[in-house]
Amino acid sequence: MTDVPDRPDQPDHLGQPDDLGQPDDGHVTAEGLLDELVVEAFEHGDGGDGGAPARRGGKAAKIITAFGLVLGGAAVFFVVRRFIKDWPKVEPYLDDANWSWLGVAGVFAVLGMTSIGWGWRHVMRTLGAEPPLGRSIAWYYVGELGKYVPGGVWPVLGQGELARRGGIPRTRAFTSVALSLGMLYLAAMFTAAAFLPFALAGEGGGFSPWMLVLLALPVGVVLLHHDVLDWLMAKASKATKRDIKVEVPQWRDSLVLVARYIPTWIFIGTATYAVTRAITTDVSYPRMMFATILSWVVGFLAVPVPSGAGIRETVLFAAAGVPKPIAITTAIGARLIFVIVDVAGAAICAPFVRRSQGSIVAEEPGADGSDDASAVDAAQ
Repeated sequence: MTDVPDRPDQPDHLGQPDDLGQPDDGHVTAEGLLDELVVEAFEHGDGGDGGAPARRGGKAAKIITAFGLVLGGAAVFFVVRRFIKDWPKVEPYLDDANWSWLGVAGVFAVLGMTSIGWGWRHVMRTLGAEPPLGRSIAWYYVGELGKYVPGGVWPVLGQGELARRGGIPRTRAFTSVALSLGMLYLAAMFTAAAFLPFALAGEGGGFSPWMLVLLALPVGVVLLHHDVLDWLMAKASKATKRDIKVEVPQWRDSLVLVARYIPTWIFIGTATYAVTRAITTDVSYPRMMFATILSWVVGFLAVPVPSGAGIRETVLFAAAGVPKPIAITTAIGARLIFVIVDVAGAAICAPFVRRSQGSIVAEEPGADGSDDASAVDAAQ
């Protein structure tokens, strides 16, 4: 599907005015504020990064600023709380741990997280945007901190809004994040299925009810078909009584994008294996790969649980074929490493997120109604 350019006097997003939801009398409407919270949650509305124009001040702007600060503070709070809670559980094992293997785990954790931003960039390119690789990774790391806040929507809002403010048209920005997330975990299920025979065979191997999660794989592949996605968008437009224009890539392109995320899971699985290898030599690489990827998939589906905490330990013990203390220590130790990578990545990338950036599209301005002011003036 392709977007139809909006007229200059049309609403900016899903029928909402792009002015903090304030009518002429200066009052803040609940509907306008809700829409603006989605747009401004991870920024303070000053347009300082050059990706979006500056907005008028007012009650809504103050509320949004406070909301963004609270949300950012909540993400930091949950990260710190998780680290403090988990550290005593792994500290005793670190006395005899092989620190070389922990170093290997750190390297592969960085590769795994960074490759997600790399894959997201390819999704944006498929939708017609051309963001630089470095900026795509920066948006990913900073926005990804939202996954530590309860509820699965925050990293989607964070990454999508940072991309929009970095020059990606709004529809493409948020669509790319949603598609990227679905493709990422479809790739996880494909990769886990490849390692499934190793989990079923060998000493201690066998069926686990958690393996039934992989039955969602064919369903996900079907849902990724462009005709199915177009149908779902039409239903969503009818249900909300709004004209929702979402670009949907062809099925073949979507499957290629899914394949791009497979190395991500090799990196993540190897990082977790390295954590286990640091505390014991009695571990199977293929089984740990399967158990790790399966635990991430189940943790992802447990939306209310921040970053799948608690769920991954259970699945890892059930599928990895290692003693329970080793499985729990591995899950917690790996999570701490990924937390450190996420926080360090966000800290390093934050300055790049706020640098000025104009529109980043691969086609003529105005393709989806998100062009800049000069393009609108030229059209008039």
